[in-house]
Amino acid sequence: MGRLAAICAGVCLLLAIAAPGALAETEPALPPVPAAPPEASGEEESASQTAAPAPTPSVKQGETLTAPPKPRTEGGAVTAKPKPSPAPRPDPQTSDPEPEESGGTASPPVAPPSFLIPSIPSGSCVPGAVPPVLIPIYQRASDAYELGPQGPSVLAAINLIETAFGTNLNVSSAGAVGWMQFMPGTWEAYGVDADGDGVRDPYDPEDAIFAAANYLNASGAPTDWYGAIFAYNHADWYVADVLANAECFGRLGSAVAAAFDLSPKMQVLDCNPARRWRKRIPAEYMAAFEGAAARYDLGQRGVWVLAAVARLESDFGRGMTKAELRRRGPLGLDGAEWLYFTVDGDGDGRISHADPDDSAATMARMIWSRGTLRAGLFTHNQAKWYVEAVLAEASRIEGRCEVSTVDWALALPNVVIAPINWENLTITNQVAQEDLEAGLIDPRIVGLIGAITQRHSITISSLRSDHSMFTVAGGISNHYYGRAMDIASVDGVSCTDTSPTAPCAELTRTLAYLPSPAMPTELIYCFDVDGPGPAFARADHCDHIHAGYDG
Repeated sequence: MGRLAAICAGVCLLLAIAAPGALAETEPALPPVPAAPPEASGEEESASQTAAPAPTPSVKQGETLTAPPKPRTEGGAVTAKPKPSPAPRPDPQTSDPEPEESGGTASPPVAPPSFLIPSIPSGSCVPGAVPPVLIPIYQRASDAYELGPQGPSVLAAINLIETAFGTNLNVSSAGAVGWMQFMPGTWEAYGVDADGDGVRDPYDPEDAIFAAANYLNASGAPTDWYGAIFAYNHADWYVADVLANAECFGRLGSAVAAAFDLSPKMQVLDCNPARRWRKRIPAEYMAAFEGAAARYDLGQRGVWVLAAVARLESDFGRGMTKAELRRRGPLGLDGAEWLYFTVDGDGDGRISHADPDDSAATMARMIWSRGTLRAGLFTHNQAKWYVEAVLAEASRIEGRCEVSTVDWALALPNVVIAPINWENLTITNQVAQEDLEAGLIDPRIVGLIGAITQRHSITISSLRSDHSMFTVAGGISNHYYGRAMDIASVDGVSCTDTSPTAPCAELTRTLAYLPSPAMPTELIYCFDVDGPGPAFARADHCDHIHAGYDG
């Protein structure tokens, strides 16, 4: 089998795996960042404050991101196909991890991942994912606020992402509450007593779902679904997740809605700097600032802030040597910023620090991750004088921008959603297949299966009900909670082929290098594929890959 292309983890680090029941993102450890100076915000408060997927180490400079052709393979025992199955049992909250004592063979040299897996969605749509008891509420709320045929699907998608259909009603870190995660101020304005009990209760599913419909309608739905969902949570990645899941629910032909048909819009900025700056800013830099600011919702002011950073750091590349440009880029990003926020800004499949598009997009992503322009600038250079100098320079450069929108594709391949490709999935035990179809498997595992099966065939030898409750060490296994799977073959090659370049080894290595929280917290194979990383070896795992997540 030829070596497959390196994993792509650049632009789409916006997307992440959902936590079981909660779909709450768990951020990886980042270098400590001092608190940014407070900044008054004139922005309207969004309904929800669901956090963006955490930035994680990205691809290296010069790394090729092109994808390989899909292999054609056959084989397996039971070909998995969706069908009805028994009701789920309650899902316990904690488990003991698989024992970490190594009994496997010696570790081969660690190599970078070479097995392509598409980006992981934060909510993976599967047959029967929407609880039937909620469907009439979504439909009534949509009708009450005239959201049209797509309304129920959008409400279901928001409910999935925010609280996993009410299975996690914890108050968010930002203070959002209830079934649809409203900020208290927004609830005061848009809360509804839908069930007529005299109380507007965000923890009542009917009140909360009707309130979400009310807010979406007030924000422009169904005329402008993109704008309405963006108002609910001010992030393009959030809009993408909601629309992708809503489209998936509709496409599956569930009772939620008919086929989903949207043409969401993405903002495009066309800016001209102040007159005396028009000849001083190279056209390629101006285009890079416009694209990066639009992509990460930094607005018109963001265009001029990026221009100001490039002006002060390198005079648009003219004040740096070639070596400095290769190392830091024209916006003066340090190694940690490139490590955690790298973006392939021009989509050419390579990361170049000296490229204005890659540098501007990486800076924009870093600023976006901090919430405000001022906070992002302070993260970049932790000095108040620097922040003030950039903002002052931005005001001198600032000109006018024309704002327009373009159609934005919903189902970008390998980016927004990865439903299971059933043709590439074989399950050796019928009860495991039923568990999957009944919704008893953790969304992170479902998303991982979906991502892998987009381009590769796998055989799953164990999921939940076909695995013992306990690990060999006597603890409760993550299999018992539906949070783990065992893969017995990849692309028709058995995992008993334990050579370092065999498909199972390449898949294990790739899983070990996935961005958190997509990366399994339990990853076991016959040998340790990543040195100090999450994977470890056990002699009794030389015929399968164990991938699982802790609660």
